[in-house]
Amino acid sequence: MIKLIEFNLLPYREIARQKQRDAFNKLLALFAILSLLAAGTIWFALNTAINQQESRNQYLRDENAKLDKEIEEVKSLEQRKKDFIARKQKIEELQNERYVVAMMFNDLNTLVPDGAYLKEIKPIQDGYKIIGNALSDNKVAMFMRSLPSTGIFQTPNLKNIKSKDGVQEFELDVKMVKGTQIEQSDVATK
Repeated sequence: MIKLIEFNLLPYREIARQKQRDAFNKLLALFAILSLLAAGTIWFALNTAINQQESRNQYLRDENAKLDKEIEEVKSLEQRKKDFIARKQKIEELQNERYVVAMMFNDLNTLVPDGAYLKEIKPIQDGYKIIGNALSDNKVAMFMRSLPSTGIFQTPNLKNIKSKDGVQEFELDVKMVKGTQIEQSDVATK
């Protein structure tokens, strides 16, 4: 048998290139798929991180809203406390004034000298207007000198004195001592 020389009629170089192109295209497709998977994974991870951060931000906003409400409640409680303290102080002042008025009338009763009497006591700003009659100017002067000794009144101011039917009609203004405080124990001792 005669051996025939085999000729490769196929373009073997072209087939090798085609195999390389196919391998490259497969490799390129594999890289594209892997890139898409990596991009999808990164997108998913970033989206998850964003969602978590948004949920944290929403939680902080909700908690801040709760704290704002609590702050408003605390402010309203502080205002109520101030109002309560102011009312308490006013009640204490009124309670003290009650004793001051009682002490004032008690002291006025003992300070009015014989031969004089009081007709009217009117409240004025920071004090009282006292109207009365006395047998002499000396009795009015004694009464005026004794008023500051009470600790309730300041030195009186004689507004008017006139003689009528042998009696001295007098009118004087007397201011209260600032911050007059009479304790209940003082009332009990007098």
